[in-house]
Amino acid sequence: MQNHLEQLGADLIGYGPDDSAVALADSFGAFEAEYAAIRRHVGILHLPQTGLIKITGNDVKPFLHNMLSQNVNAMTGGQTQRTFLLDAEGHVLADAYLHHGDASTWLELDRFDIASTIKTLDSRLFTEDVTLENIADDKTVIALIGPAASQLLAKVASHTIDSMTIDDITKMPDTTHVVMIGDAPVSVCRRDLGQTLGLRLFVPTDQAEAIHQTLLDAAGYEANAEVDADFAQRRRDSLRGRPVGWSAYNTARIESGQAIYHIDFGPDSLPAEAGEDAFKNAVSLTKGCWLGQEAVARMHNLSHPKRLLVGLKLAADQLPVAGSQVFELDPDKRAKAPRGGQVGGITSSTLSPLLGRTGLAFAVMKWGRHKPGTKVAVAVDGEMVQAEVSGLYFAG
Repeated sequence: MQNHLEQLGADLIGYGPDDSAVALADSFGAFEAEYAAIRRHVGILHLPQTGLIKITGNDVKPFLHNMLSQNVNAMTGGQTQRTFLLDAEGHVLADAYLHHGDASTWLELDRFDIASTIKTLDSRLFTEDVTLENIADDKTVIALIGPAASQLLAKVASHTIDSMTIDDITKMPDTTHVVMIGDAPVSVCRRDLGQTLGLRLFVPTDQAEAIHQTLLDAAGYEANAEVDADFAQRRRDSLRGRPVGWSAYNTARIESGQAIYHIDFGPDSLPAEAGEDAFKNAVSLTKGCWLGQEAVARMHNLSHPKRLLVGLKLAADQLPVAGSQVFELDPDKRAKAPRGGQVGGITSSTLSPLLGRTGLAFAVMKWGRHKPGTKVAVAVDGEMVQAEVSGLYFAG
């Protein structure tokens, strides 16, 4: 895919360890158009950092039920659920989506967590009939994000294997289905970006470039086309989709309140610290014992986390970088100097097109300073900028 993306004009950045980083498209030289595609039309996003573990055997469901935070025993064939893999102390070792099928089950996660996840799961196997296989190189993940995502999929997919319609797929967010694009079987699940429709496609890697180009063609995107009246009319008549890079996606996902493992929280985080939505969607509090369950239940029933991932809305169009410190604000609102010590740290930030280029950020805040409406000061380029704590979701 790297040569294909470069031919499309992608500026590539590395994701992951230096010795094994994958090439990620940061942008295609048109941030505003890429962001607009996500919000108004459809953006086509390559996700090389996402990988899969294939899990087979007669004991898959009971084994994973005992290992993961989700109620796996309640899942049926074709169902998809977010889940965590924790250590015994309750820390998040992996943030994943479990795609449970009748023939095999997939665990979708950061490709650089695959080896450690397989090692952890394998160490807990005794007599269970379970096989774990890294298939990250066999599948390429492409996301369709935007109001026209389902229309684009309908234009390229000849049919679904299980006789579902494309419209059915978009109405069932917790399921995974297989469609045919050309002669390639492609697994599809719905994965919205806040209130913006999103579809995630798992494509055979040996056909990924061809399918990516098929999607671009069907979306009406013409790379290096002569911009004239005919071109403008063709674009107006099309779905007006285009390839999008990480920069545009990152802005949209922060606006939409979607935290990312290894960026906004990580292996030192507890599920309760990753944000209310993550905890609600990934953790079952009604299932029996599972790895890390005692720590999660104890905190949920008897205590609260020491810190929490929250949103910050800045009072100016200034952008704090990841790692910037957050301080208590002096009661005198005119004062720019912080009153006390550090109470948090920035994990992600962006200038929001939807909110008039307001500075938005995610921050890990000490408990007690996490409540919406709390005023704080953020270090930006050597100055203190006022900000207000909010929920993770901002807009979009």
